[in-house]
Amino acid sequence: MYGGVVFFLYKLIGGLLTPPGCFFALLFPLLLWQALGARSRGEKWRSRAALFLLVLLYALFMPVTSDFLMRQVETGRPPLPRDETPTLVLALAGGDTHPVLDVSGEAGTEVELSAQSFQRLAEGILAAKSRGWPLLYSGAWEEGDASVYEDYLRGEAKRLGFEGEVLVDASSRNTWENLRETAKIVRQRGFKRVVLSTTAFHMRRTLWMARRQMPDVELLPWPSGWRSTRGRFAVNILGVSALAFYDSCMALRELAGLAAYRLLGVGSASK
Repeated sequence: MYGGVVFFLYKLIGGLLTPPGCFFALLFPLLLWQALGARSRGEKWRSRAALFLLVLLYALFMPVTSDFLMRQVETGRPPLPRDETPTLVLALAGGDTHPVLDVSGEAGTEVELSAQSFQRLAEGILAAKSRGWPLLYSGAWEEGDASVYEDYLRGEAKRLGFEGEVLVDASSRNTWENLRETAKIVRQRGFKRVVLSTTAFHMRRTLWMARRQMPDVELLPWPSGWRSTRGRFAVNILGVSALAFYDSCMALRELAGLAAYRLLGVGSASK
């Protein structure tokens, strides 16, 4: 018990002595001192508002907050069916590509996917490979000849042991366009089911849009990259983490997107 408390304090204090925690460690006492010393009503209101915003920002940097928010948007993964339904696996891009540096540190001719994109591609390949389904990777390419991008993706699929059909949509710039172009391929090829490979926190919004682009197609979520610990204790749960802040922002973005779709009627069915 004593050792656990010491380790908890070690992680908490260590986080407050290095960025981004050190900024909170400096700003909290300064704003508190300003709030306590404010004389005019206007000064008190401004200093207390600044202190409140800092507390709110600190909360977004806490793993306990990001864990809670991620639970609201992440989805589970069902088993893959084994029937003969014509099925397409769709892997959605999740970020930019990056140049591969050569030995001198300069950008070479090769590129690599972002970590999130690669995970979505890899999980999509595993799903497609397990059932012999074709794979579609959808994500924009704006750096010249798209055939280079397509060859790279097919090469990655082969490197991961996938010998099936690989389709590439290199024109879509966001999830709505990804699904719009996918719907065209689905209609042209007669697919009756689409397996959606994307990050777990992005799945609910993806399904919302997919149902409106492909209302007559069975949609099967295939999420990966879960960020919530689902209540498992983490020693730095009350500390400061840049990754937790990123997770909090991503979860809030997904929740805001879903709320906007419902409020404004975004993503109505289209043919």
